[in-house]
Amino acid sequence: MDRRKALAPALVVAAVSAIAAGVAVGFGAGHYTSRVTTVTTEMVAAAPATSTPTAVPSVTPAIAAGAHTFVQFACSQCHGPQGRGGVSPYVPDLTTIGKALTVPQLVHIINHGLGESANPTKPYMPVWGEVISSTQVANLVAYIRAGLPAVSTNDPVPVPTGQGPAVAGAALYVRYGCIDCHGPNGLGGVPNPLSPDKTIPVLSGQGFRQQFNTDAKIAAVIESGSVIGKAPIVSMPHWGGIIPKADVADLIAYLKTLK
Repeated sequence: MDRRKALAPALVVAAVSAIAAGVAVGFGAGHYTSRVTTVTTEMVAAAPATSTPTAVPSVTPAIAAGAHTFVQFACSQCHGPQGRGGVSPYVPDLTTIGKALTVPQLVHIINHGLGESANPTKPYMPVWGEVISSTQVANLVAYIRAGLPAVSTNDPVPVPTGQGPAVAGAALYVRYGCIDCHGPNGLGGVPNPLSPDKTIPVLSGQGFRQQFNTDAKIAAVIESGSVIGKAPIVSMPHWGGIIPKADVADLIAYLKTLK
């Protein structure tokens, strides 16, 4: 009996220590969950030596860059996400024809444009040769030839809702690639070798406001395109049938905020 009495305090101390350790481990796990990966070890049968982890799909840096360029320059707005089509009957699905075309053919189409430029009711792929660099074109071709695989964090700019048309229009200005040719805040600066002033026109300032002094005139040039010609002149695409009229109205609201 004396020996059991002597052991009792020690057992209590051990139990309290075990509980305290469990609390500390639990607190630590909860505190650092956002920064570390918790690994739980259980007594289970060992996995067969021949098992291998599931492969994670990956793409080369060139293909990933091409995927981002595809979204940045609004290719996805005409050809659909990952080039799957469905936007317009006049714009092809790239997942099927992309591999059928050769690399030189794809490069030529991107640089020189394609479509019926004389008919503003049908989409026309613009001449990108003076806007997109040769490296970006090569990456785009690599992405298309690879079957336009999914690439993480490569979604078009989200369009805010409930914050007014000008706010939505500012996002659409990026989403539809207007910023790539007309510059941030419509300040221009992108070369257009065969145009009268050798640059793509600005969308801000008194000159633009005097020429396009009504919403209807701005909408008309967005929908029908402008300066349609052969490379190296940069051509604005026919956005009619691609950009919904509500988006056109939001774009106009944004352009009217520029100085």
